[in-house]
Amino acid sequence: SSIRDPLLFKTRPPLPIGMWRLLRRPLRSLHEGLLGGAQARDDVELAPVDEAVRVDEGAACAGGASVQVVRKRWCEHLAAAGLLLGVSVPTLVIAAVVCGEWQNFPAQRGWLILGFGFYIAAALRALWSLFVQVCERMLYLRVELRRFVCPTLFEAVTDALAKESERLGLTCSWDQEATQEHDKLTGDMAVKLRFWSSQARSMRVCVTLGGEDGGVRGKLDLQVQFSPGEDVVCGRDSRVERREVLVLSTRTSSEHALKDKALLTKWFEQCYKTYTQPEEGIVKVHALQESSTDWMPEWKFERVKPCKSASGTGQSFFLERDALGKVLADARLWSKSALRVYMITGPPGVGKSEFTIWLAGKLRLPVYRLCLSSPKLTDDRLAQLLSQTAVTHDSVLVQVDEFQGTMTRWLAGSTSSGCLGGITPGGFCECLQGSTAMGRGVVVLTGTTETSAEQARQMFPAVFRRIHCVAELSWMTLDDIRCYFRQFLMRFVSGCSTEEWDTWEAAFLQKTGPWASRPISVDMLKQFFMRQITESSCIGLGDFTSPAGASSDNMPTEFKVHDERRPDFFRLICDHGQAELFLNEYAPVHVQVVPAVRAC
Repeated sequence: SSIRDPLLFKTRPPLPIGMWRLLRRPLRSLHEGLLGGAQARDDVELAPVDEAVRVDEGAACAGGASVQVVRKRWCEHLAAAGLLLGVSVPTLVIAAVVCGEWQNFPAQRGWLILGFGFYIAAALRALWSLFVQVCERMLYLRVELRRFVCPTLFEAVTDALAKESERLGLTCSWDQEATQEHDKLTGDMAVKLRFWSSQARSMRVCVTLGGEDGGVRGKLDLQVQFSPGEDVVCGRDSRVERREVLVLSTRTSSEHALKDKALLTKWFEQCYKTYTQPEEGIVKVHALQESSTDWMPEWKFERVKPCKSASGTGQSFFLERDALGKVLADARLWSKSALRVYMITGPPGVGKSEFTIWLAGKLRLPVYRLCLSSPKLTDDRLAQLLSQTAVTHDSVLVQVDEFQGTMTRWLAGSTSSGCLGGITPGGFCECLQGSTAMGRGVVVLTGTTETSAEQARQMFPAVFRRIHCVAELSWMTLDDIRCYFRQFLMRFVSGCSTEEWDTWEAAFLQKTGPWASRPISVDMLKQFFMRQITESSCIGLGDFTSPAGASSDNMPTEFKVHDERRPDFFRLICDHGQAELFLNEYAPVHVQVVPAVRAC
């Protein structure tokens, strides 16, 4: 149960009502100051036992650091109450005597004021001075985290504290705030109860930091006070944000102050690394967003992309191409210590953007998507957007999509007398390799084949000199089509033997068929499979089944072909007539020709 009012406030002394009303507010403020700040009345005990709630050694908020939520100990309450009584009781006794004399002897009020006024004031002044000196001897280290000043660090620390409290089940009696946000793993909108709500609260935690040798580097007993602040309308989009403040304080001394500061800083850094580290199996995609047309765009989180793999099936399958092996090896070797720039070219639909997401998943990096074709994006703005203050992660993968449009604009601008605006080749080179370039990470330039044409290399040698590896994705080979055929359809068909798969693959890739006689991209093949699977669902070749153990009606369902209808399903997939009709309806691929320009 929370301690809202001491016994002093619940049992009124024999004082006049007016005098009681005058003393009630300063005594309440004194009580709140002694018991943990202005929000002491809203404190909630976190556990029904007296000792601290211990956590497992393996449970840590960040590598090498663990947090345990501690209940306020009864001895601290007893010491605070004793100190409060030691100051308040003499004050109340003197006030009661003066008030009694004032009421009982009206004729002596003037002498009472003249004779005892000075001594009463001097005694109270000395008593309160002694109390202040005792409080000043207690040395505290106090750190403030403001959401408006350092939003990422604020979210990291509050997230670490909230996860540990939720894990221990210590939020049953605390206020919660319902929010709706994207789930980090699925990307779907989900309703969540936010640990830090619109009400002020305080808690005690014990932070343990591990050393490099496996031992304990140090411990900190922290008093955490959360203040939600007021709602503030920010930006021209009129978004509402709170001025939330997190105050962490710990008792220290002049001999241990520097050590405690170093431990607290180290814990903050580990919380930040844990918070910004991407989740396993997903890639977070960020893009530029504008709150107003005349404001500087900012990086905002847009969506979550699932990581695909060569062992996946259906939509989770990724076709690994031999041409991309060198890019992956170079990125794994150098991207953690230097900035690496890669160019991926190829016809539309061969999987350039999909490779970027796959590479980010392999490197555990978030994707920052950038388009250089916007005329509002200048060289100065690009350098500012890629600076350390704008990018909230230590290392990122920057994807520059449709780079052939930027190259075409640069080639057209080199022959015109006027300036077309936007990013210039010199400004782009400065961001790739210059004083404003990122210290580490990956930049992937994707575009069609003419992006890396010989004529473009001759016109902009400085740009290509900063590109460390160029890979070209071409049309799918017969082996690629055969692999994609099996891995994609395996999600919808079960129980097929190896001989059966070989038979249907041979039927699908007949030399007289459309798939072996023309260029085929990954998108062409995937779109045709999805179309035929939809057709098989319409004619009743299978049913929708829920995943194993799913009981909710809104759980995602999967389509499975009946075992007895498997031959009909594969005949539908291998129908060459339907394939010819689909390929004729598929949007034709137009290859843009780079205009002939003479180098100056």
